[in-house]
Amino acid sequence: MVEHSISTPITVQRVGTRLPRWASFGILFGILSTVAIALYGPIGVSGTYPRLVGAALRRVTPEYAAANPYLVKMGTLVTPETMLVVGLLIGGFLASLIGHARGEPKAPAVDQIHANETTTARRYRDVFLGGMLIIFGARLAGGCTSGHIISGMTQLAVSGVLFAAAVFASGLLTARLIKGGR
Repeated sequence: MVEHSISTPITVQRVGTRLPRWASFGILFGILSTVAIALYGPIGVSGTYPRLVGAALRRVTPEYAAANPYLVKMGTLVTPETMLVVGLLIGGFLASLIGHARGEPKAPAVDQIHANETTTARRYRDVFLGGMLIIFGARLAGGCTSGHIISGMTQLAVSGVLFAAAVFASGLLTARLIKGGR
């Protein structure tokens, strides 16, 4: 005997097609990235740090800096990438000041997620050391992951698209594993 069930049809309601206000920043970023790559070339920021070290070494020990092929290859400190890093720092600082002036709440307290992070100072120490390791790894690999994704995808490079997909897929998998499959 076959049972027939009658179910109500699923209707699709059209939600407003207006983009959220923040989405315009993504569109603007895409346009600016395209213009920057067309005028300058691919942009990344991990090269800024060895350029900074090179600039310091050229002041302290110019002979060593001139004899180091890597520092010579990295070139001068004043590049569009350096200005991007400076702009990111200034922009973050200004956004914080503007938000505070508008009466928006400050950022939530830093979570102490590791056993030895019992103070905010230890957390900042760990964040700084982790950031330095990321910079070292990025330079060892010849560039940072975000630069590869941003510049690669903006240029519609197959490697950039595949790499971005792999990064996000592994991030989702890692999050699932950490959360116990939830």
